[in-house]
Amino acid sequence: MLSDVLVVTALMSAGVVYGTDVFFAVVGRAALEEARDESVTDVMGRLHRYGDARMPVFGALGLLSTLGLVFAAGFGSAASTWALVALAGLLTQLAAYVVVARPVNTILTAAAAQGNVALASRPLQRRWDSVIVLRALGLAAGMAGLALAAISLR
Repeated sequence: MLSDVLVVTALMSAGVVYGTDVFFAVVGRAALEEARDESVTDVMGRLHRYGDARMPVFGALGLLSTLGLVFAAGFGSAASTWALVALAGLLTQLAAYVVVARPVNTILTAAAAQGNVALASRPLQRRWDSVIVLRALGLAAGMAGLALAAISLR
Protein backbone atom coordinates (compact mmCIF):
# COMPACT_ATOMS: atom_id res chain seq x y z
CA MET A 1 0.00 0.00 0.00
CA LEU A 2 2.77 2.48 0.93
CA SER A 3 4.59 1.69 -2.31
CA ASP A 4 1.43 2.44 -4.30
CA VAL A 5 1.01 5.82 -2.60
CA LEU A 6 4.68 6.68 -3.14
CA VAL A 7 4.73 5.73 -6.82
CA VAL A 8 1.55 7.71 -7.55
CA THR A 9 2.87 10.72 -5.61
CA ALA A 10 6.22 10.50 -7.41
CA LEU A 11 4.60 10.19 -10.84
CA MET A 12 2.26 13.10 -10.30
CA SER A 13 4.90 15.37 -8.75
CA ALA A 14 7.69 14.59 -11.18
CA GLY A 15 5.13 14.72 -13.99
CA VAL A 16 4.56 18.43 -13.35
CA VAL A 17 8.29 19.13 -13.79
CA TYR A 18 8.53 16.73 -16.74
CA GLY A 19 5.68 18.42 -18.59
CA THR A 20 7.18 21.85 -18.01
CA ASP A 21 10.65 20.87 -19.23
CA VAL A 22 9.36 18.96 -22.25
CA PHE A 23 7.22 21.96 -23.21
CA PHE A 24 10.25 24.24 -23.13
CA ALA A 25 12.45 21.70 -24.95
CA VAL A 26 9.90 21.25 -27.75
CA VAL A 27 8.06 24.59 -27.94
CA GLY A 28 9.55 27.26 -25.70
CA ARG A 29 13.11 27.04 -26.97
CA ALA A 30 12.07 27.56 -30.60
CA ALA A 31 9.64 30.37 -29.76
CA LEU A 32 12.22 32.20 -27.65
CA GLU A 33 14.74 32.07 -30.50
CA GLU A 34 12.30 34.14 -32.56
CA ALA A 35 11.34 36.57 -29.79
CA ARG A 36 12.85 40.02 -29.31
CA ASP A 37 15.59 40.23 -26.67
CA GLU A 38 13.49 42.63 -24.58
CA SER A 39 10.60 40.18 -24.60
CA VAL A 40 12.83 37.28 -23.59
CA THR A 41 14.21 39.22 -20.63
CA ASP A 42 10.82 40.43 -19.45
CA VAL A 43 8.74 37.29 -19.93
CA MET A 44 11.35 34.70 -18.95
CA GLY A 45 12.41 36.75 -15.93
CA ARG A 46 8.84 36.78 -14.72
CA LEU A 47 8.28 33.10 -15.51
CA HIS A 48 11.42 32.18 -13.57
CA ARG A 49 10.35 34.36 -10.64
CA TYR A 50 7.26 32.24 -10.17
CA GLY A 51 8.73 28.97 -11.38
CA ASP A 52 11.72 29.08 -9.05
CA ALA A 53 9.39 29.83 -6.15
CA ARG A 54 6.74 27.20 -6.90
CA MET A 55 8.27 24.32 -8.86
CA PRO A 56 10.68 23.11 -6.14
CA VAL A 57 7.69 21.77 -4.19
CA PHE A 58 6.91 19.36 -7.05
CA GLY A 59 10.55 18.45 -7.63
CA ALA A 60 11.26 17.78 -3.96
CA LEU A 61 8.08 15.75 -3.50
CA GLY A 62 8.93 13.73 -6.62
CA LEU A 63 12.48 13.07 -5.42
CA LEU A 64 11.50 12.21 -1.85
CA SER A 65 8.67 9.89 -2.83
CA THR A 66 10.91 8.18 -5.41
CA LEU A 67 13.61 7.68 -2.78
CA GLY A 68 10.99 6.35 -0.37
CA LEU A 69 9.81 3.96 -3.05
CA VAL A 70 13.31 2.51 -3.40
CA PHE A 71 13.05 1.28 0.18
CA ALA A 72 9.30 0.70 0.53
CA ALA A 73 9.19 -1.55 -2.54
CA GLY A 74 11.80 -3.81 -0.95
CA PHE A 75 15.39 -3.04 -1.80
CA GLY A 76 16.54 -5.32 -4.61
CA SER A 77 13.04 -5.89 -5.99
CA ALA A 78 12.20 -4.98 -9.59
CA ALA A 79 10.13 -2.01 -8.41
CA SER A 80 13.00 -0.78 -6.24
CA THR A 81 15.45 -1.13 -9.13
CA TRP A 82 13.18 0.86 -11.45
CA ALA A 83 12.78 3.48 -8.72
CA LEU A 84 16.58 3.79 -8.61
CA VAL A 85 16.59 4.34 -12.38
CA ALA A 86 13.93 7.00 -11.89
CA LEU A 87 15.93 8.61 -9.11
CA ALA A 88 19.00 8.81 -11.36
CA GLY A 89 16.93 10.54 -14.04
CA LEU A 90 15.42 13.00 -11.59
CA LEU A 91 18.84 13.80 -10.14
CA THR A 92 20.24 14.35 -13.64
CA GLN A 93 17.56 16.97 -14.28
CA LEU A 94 18.16 18.58 -10.90
CA ALA A 95 21.93 18.82 -11.44
CA ALA A 96 21.51 20.46 -14.85
CA TYR A 97 18.99 22.87 -13.37
CA VAL A 98 21.12 23.85 -10.37
CA VAL A 99 24.41 24.19 -12.26
CA VAL A 100 23.24 25.84 -15.50
CA ALA A 101 19.61 26.97 -15.49
CA ARG A 102 19.16 28.41 -12.00
CA PRO A 103 21.96 31.00 -12.32
CA VAL A 104 20.42 32.19 -15.60
CA ASN A 105 16.99 32.30 -13.97
CA THR A 106 18.37 34.52 -11.19
CA ILE A 107 19.85 37.03 -13.65
CA LEU A 108 16.72 37.18 -15.83
CA THR A 109 14.44 37.47 -12.78
CA ALA A 110 16.46 40.40 -11.41
CA ALA A 111 16.53 42.12 -14.80
CA ALA A 112 12.77 41.81 -15.24
CA ALA A 113 12.10 43.02 -11.70
CA GLN A 114 14.30 46.09 -12.29
CA GLY A 115 12.76 46.74 -15.70
CA ASN A 116 16.15 46.16 -17.32
CA VAL A 117 14.81 44.75 -20.57
CA ALA A 118 17.95 46.03 -22.37
CA LEU A 119 19.91 43.16 -20.81
CA ALA A 120 21.65 41.01 -23.42
CA SER A 121 19.35 38.08 -22.79
CA ARG A 122 20.10 36.06 -25.92
CA PRO A 123 23.39 34.50 -24.63
CA LEU A 124 21.74 33.82 -21.28
CA GLN A 125 18.73 32.16 -22.89
CA ARG A 126 21.03 30.04 -25.08
CA ARG A 127 22.92 28.91 -21.98
CA TRP A 128 19.61 27.95 -20.35
CA ASP A 129 18.52 26.20 -23.57
CA SER A 130 21.79 24.24 -23.66
CA VAL A 131 20.55 21.91 -20.90
CA ILE A 132 16.79 21.81 -21.47
CA VAL A 133 16.95 18.69 -23.65
CA LEU A 134 19.16 16.96 -21.05
CA ARG A 135 16.71 17.99 -18.35
CA ALA A 136 13.74 16.69 -20.35
CA LEU A 137 15.53 13.41 -21.08
CA GLY A 138 16.50 12.97 -17.44
CA LEU A 139 12.90 13.49 -16.46
CA ALA A 140 11.74 11.11 -19.21
CA ALA A 141 14.00 8.45 -17.70
CA GLY A 142 12.54 9.31 -14.31
CA MET A 143 8.97 9.01 -15.52
CA ALA A 144 9.70 5.75 -17.35
CA GLY A 145 11.42 4.32 -14.28
CA LEU A 146 8.47 5.27 -12.10
CA ALA A 147 5.97 3.80 -14.56
CA LEU A 148 7.93 0.55 -14.71
CA ALA A 149 8.18 0.53 -10.92
CA ALA A 150 4.40 0.89 -10.74
CA ILE A 151 3.94 -2.01 -13.16
CA SER A 152 6.42 -4.11 -11.15
CA LEU A 153 4.38 -3.58 -8.00
CA ARG A 154 1.50 -5.55 -9.52
